[in-house]
This record gives sequence, C-alpha cells and structure tokens, in this order.
Amino acid sequence: MTVFNKYIIAFIFTLCSLVSIGQGNPHLLPDHSFVVYDSADIRFYNDTSNYNNFFGKLDQLIFEGKGKVNVMQIGGSHIQADIWSDQIRKNFQTLYPNLNGGRGFLFPYRLAHTNNPYYYKCTSTGEWTGFRNSLMKHDATWGVSGITASTQDSAATLKFYFRGDNTPYYDFNSIKIFHDVDATDYCIELISDTCSLIRINREIGYTEFLFDHYVDSFELNIYRLDTIPSTFNLYGISLDNDDPGVVYTSIGVNGASTKSYLRCELFTQHLKAINPDLVIFCIGINDAYDPNFCEVCYENNYDTLVSWIKSVNPNVEFLFVTNNDSYYKRRYPNKRVFKARDVMISLANKYNSGMWDMFNVMGGLGSCNRWIKNGYAKRDKIHLTREGYILMGDLMFSAIMKEYDKHLQISSAE
Repeated sequence: MTVFNKYIIAFIFTLCSLVSIGQGNPHLLPDHSFVVYDSADIRFYNDTSNYNNFFGKLDQLIFEGKGKVNVMQIGGSHIQADIWSDQIRKNFQTLYPNLNGGRGFLFPYRLAHTNNPYYYKCTSTGEWTGFRNSLMKHDATWGVSGITASTQDSAATLKFYFRGDNTPYYDFNSIKIFHDVDATDYCIELISDTCSLIRINREIGYTEFLFDHYVDSFELNIYRLDTIPSTFNLYGISLDNDDPGVVYTSIGVNGASTKSYLRCELFTQHLKAINPDLVIFCIGINDAYDPNFCEVCYENNYDTLVSWIKSVNPNVEFLFVTNNDSYYKRRYPNKRVFKARDVMISLANKYNSGMWDMFNVMGGLGSCNRWIKNGYAKRDKIHLTREGYILMGDLMFSAIMKEYDKHLQISSAE
C-alpha cells in the first residue's frame, strides 16, 4: 500500500469520526439516552497493547485484496443466538467492497434440539441427541463448538441452506464435516451435488468435500456400514471458499461458563481449522450468576483458554468483554459483575489486550431496567432483545474501528 492510499483511507475514517463525534456519538451510531457512549471505547492498560497483527492483516485485505482475516467471538446464550455476533460480522464484511470471506465454522443447533440462528436452516432425518458443555449431566466429547449432536440410527440425512432477505450471500466450494474421523462405523455421502474431491483430515478431525464450482446449500447421507450399534458424533460444519475476506466465527452455548469450555477436549484440535487472528471473549455472565463465584478460578479458567488458543496461533490478539448488567432471579442486581469486570481488566493487562466495558456502556448497576424500558433488553433481566443485540454489535464494531482509525493514522504518518 502506498503512503498516499493510506493517507486517503485514514482521512476518510477520521472524517467519519469527527462528524459523528460532533453529534456526541462515534461512527454515526444512533443517539440513545440509555447508552453511555463515553465508555464505549476499547480500553488498554499498558503501553504495549495494540492490535498490530490483526490490523496488519486487515490492511493487507483492504488495500491489496489478499488473505483471510479470521475473527472469533465466544460466549454463552448471548452468542448462540448469533444476533450480536452477526451484526459485527455484517459490519466487517461491508466495511469495504468484497470483504465477505465466507461463513466458515458453524453448528446446526436445531440438530441438537436447541435454538438456531434464523438465517441458516438445517433439516434432518433420523433421531439425534444434543449434548451441551454447559450441562453437567451431559457426558460427551466436545470440540470448539461446545455442542455435539449424536445419532445411533443406521441412516440419517442432513440438509443445510441459508435463508432471509438480509442474509449475505455465503457460497462455498468446501464443506468440512467435523466428526470422529478414525471411527469407520459410519460413512458420509454428499447427495446434493457432485464434488471433485473427498479428503479426510485426521489431524484436525473432519471430512472435506471439495468442488470445482461454488454452491450455497448441501445435503448429506450419514449411514452405518454394519449392523453393530455405534454412534456418529457431529461437532460442527465449516463452509469455506477461496475468496479473500473477513470470516467471522461465533461460538456460543446456552448456559456456558468458562468452566464449560474447559470440558471441550477437542477444542484446540478443531480450532486449527478456524485459526483466529482476533478472539473476542464474552464468557462470564453464567460464571458470575453462580452465588459461589470465584474470581481467582474465573481468571485461571481464562488463562487456560488463552493458552489453548495461543498454542494454535501465537500471534492471536484478544478483546475481553465485561458482563452486561443483569439481575439475580430477576430481583437483585448482580453485584458480582464488579469482580468479573476486575478480572477482565487483569486479563487485558496480562495479555496486552483490549477490554470493552459492556457493563458501563449499558450504564452500570441497575441500568438493565432502562434498556428494558426502551425495548432493548428482555424482562428476564439477563438477555437483550434483538434490537439490543444489534445495537451492542454496532457499538462494539464502532469501538474496533476507532482503534483501526488510529492504526491508519499512524501508518500514514510513517
């Protein structure tokens, strides 16, 4: 990228910031009285904190049209619904023309009998059982998705497609099915199209169907090869293409805490297929809901997750997100949010990372009521409404872009 191009882009970003700051609101966000915009920036706690690796890859993508930029957001029910994360995904992919790098890794939640994002649908035959890492009564093997769908039927089918007028066009020329590849009891057969190559990746654990053309849906047969009872475990699906762009992965399980993800023995193995450049940590609302919440244990759990992720990509960068304001049993403000917030600050400092203060963006303790009154939070006093999650996605994306704006200004001056 030439200095001139960097200067032009930096000028555009800066102009947008200046215009919107004049309205008291960064990057042309809607003005809501219940949002504390002064708390909406990413906070860094030491001088070595920056996102140079992540922004460097974003530079190469935007200015040279090269490479994939991989972002992963991980949490509980806030993320499983994939409204908050999908809003950030769309914002990244429309930041500049042709930044849609594909949908990437996902899980067909309906197969596990739990809520699925609206914009993609999975139908199936056969009897499937779902196992979540958040339920202690569930005893299963989990990968990076934290959820597993299993069947013991001799034959089952799986059909997948995208839907919705506002859904970006996610076409792909690779389908990766994450399962127990060393088990020879079941065969996976593509019946919706003709692929050019089938290959098995035993290191990561998937069967891949490769095409010489792009498709936007698929259907599979999954059948047992003999009469001896056995189990087929589905850990996730990745829909990939060769286009440069941003790939935004959302990992969420209803009720999941940091401890839940530590139960996922195939976490790092499957994470190699995602290979994130930036991980946005949003795990904590369920940790802090426990009356016996232990902040030392909470931080130690995060330390383990960070070490797992860095073992896959040593150059990965992190954004730690505080819990939203919530109530315990809908009656009592959950003051354990302050301890959880202190841990997020400690982690951001320890790992030279950013912290985004969702708690104070909402307005602090008790602010959930104002969000409910305005239609942006649900009456369970834990979750947001669809509008609330979309707003949260825009606020977080704006905060990331403000840091990217600073990066561009520094780059243009060099």
